[in-house]
Amino acid sequence: MGSVTVDSPELLAADSFRVRLNPVSGAPEVRGFRRHLARFGAAAREALDESAPAEGAARKRLEAFLTEAPERIADYGPGFPRLELWAGTEGGEPRAGLSLRPLPELRDDLRMRTVAGTRLVHPERKGPNLSRLTTLNRELGAEALLLDGAGHAVEGATTSLAWWEGERLWTADSVARVASVTEALLLGIAAEHGVTASRGLRPPAVLARCEVWSVNALHGIRLVTHIDGVALPAPELLRLRRFRAALDRCWEPVPGAS
Repeated sequence: MGSVTVDSPELLAADSFRVRLNPVSGAPEVRGFRRHLARFGAAAREALDESAPAEGAARKRLEAFLTEAPERIADYGPGFPRLELWAGTEGGEPRAGLSLRPLPELRDDLRMRTVAGTRLVHPERKGPNLSRLTTLNRELGAEALLLDGAGHAVEGATTSLAWWEGERLWTADSVARVASVTEALLLGIAAEHGVTASRGLRPPAVLARCEVWSVNALHGIRLVTHIDGVALPAPELLRLRRFRAALDRCWEPVPGAS
């Protein structure tokens, strides 16, 4: 186990997601696109209010950015774009931006390593901690599994956790984490299939006895194969395939393609 101290952030808010081309129409699409746009807009407005509460012009520029960004995302096509709000430099105003990035390698599984004593800036907001957590993953050679003060697993550095105890699906009951769009889609799928879902917290030793999924907007559902080197149980493959197929029905068009 290690510990992390996150420096004052420069990236105030961010949101990223996978863009693919619809296999039939060829139109660009994103799983839960409207949810991503809404999550970033809410986080960016909150960050603006904290840094420039009296600056109405900054809010207008943000709203204009949110209106025109989908067209730029659609025109770029397949990739892994990121909506961003950066802190101003030398007293300047925060600025919104769009990073158009190629699609990284997609994976179906991953290993996790626990990290205790993590201190994050705005843990409920995606953006402020991204750089440090990405570096941490690289240093660990695995996805960092972040723990709360009681030693319970809260989330991965770039992912949300879901796990199975019998036929019940569980997600982490903590406000000190990013509200995952993909997790919300997953819970909607569970409800449609009559699967009981609950929220709770578990230490890594308990999770290591469960089927654990790591979910995010890039990879969808990845199977967690190891936690701290301990192999997790084999998954129920039919259930995993069913949920992955249902998640693939959550793609929605990105408006504005030319």
